[in-house]
Amino acid sequence: MSMAQQRLYEHGRLVYYRQAADADYWDTHWQHQNPADLYRGAYKGYLDRPFEDTLMRYLPRDRLILEAGCGLAQLVLTLRVRGLAVEGVEWGRETVRAVNSYLPDVPVRVGDVTALDVPDGHYGGYISVGVTEHRQAGPAPFLQEAYRVLEPGGIACISVPYLHPLRRLKAALGLYGGPPAGLPFYQYAFSRQEYHHLLREHGFEIVQTTPYDGFKGLRDELPALRSLLRWRFIGWRLQRWLQRSHRVHVCGHMMMIVCRKPAQ
Repeated sequence: MSMAQQRLYEHGRLVYYRQAADADYWDTHWQHQNPADLYRGAYKGYLDRPFEDTLMRYLPRDRLILEAGCGLAQLVLTLRVRGLAVEGVEWGRETVRAVNSYLPDVPVRVGDVTALDVPDGHYGGYISVGVTEHRQAGPAPFLQEAYRVLEPGGIACISVPYLHPLRRLKAALGLYGGPPAGLPFYQYAFSRQEYHHLLREHGFEIVQTTPYDGFKGLRDELPALRSLLRWRFIGWRLQRWLQRSHRVHVCGHMMMIVCRKPAQ
């Protein structure tokens, strides 16, 4: 979906203004996805490298795991194919209805991930991909609830947009300036240090942080690169190289943070 967007650097975060990311937005967003494409790799258990290296390494094999904000549940399906006991919660009712139709054997339900309908310590693992950045007042309720529903020693894998070095440089140079365009808040991009601080404030121990999707992280910030990608004989080769190169992940659009609820 193409729409107007503005980005401003405010209080140490890169702030995206575009459209309110409410339940209706996500229902509409997922309606524009092709389930056949999303599930093709999922049925084979395929994971991109950063997810393979983090989720499969750290998530427990013998405990129940939640994906909080699962969308069309392609990751839930993938991990279940890989042998993990994963269920999903999503607040878009139409999205959950679609998932239940496409994947009747995959446990996905409607719910609010800041107020889950489970007792304390119910899960051994918790996944959140691209969710906690969408609350303008900050991610505290998401993190508080994640901590509550994890058992002692439980692992959380939380992914958010990353204020990577190139974005920090552009912010220092004032390249995200300009008056607000009157658009609704959409999301934040966080520095590694700030998000680590937020997690520690809510009781978590940091295990590992991995930036990923360096291709998007560079493409979004470099107009000249976007122009090169449109060149007929160069663009596709450059895109393929950037998508395969591990070196560009220092400017990953997202970062995956693995953290642990301390054992008691």
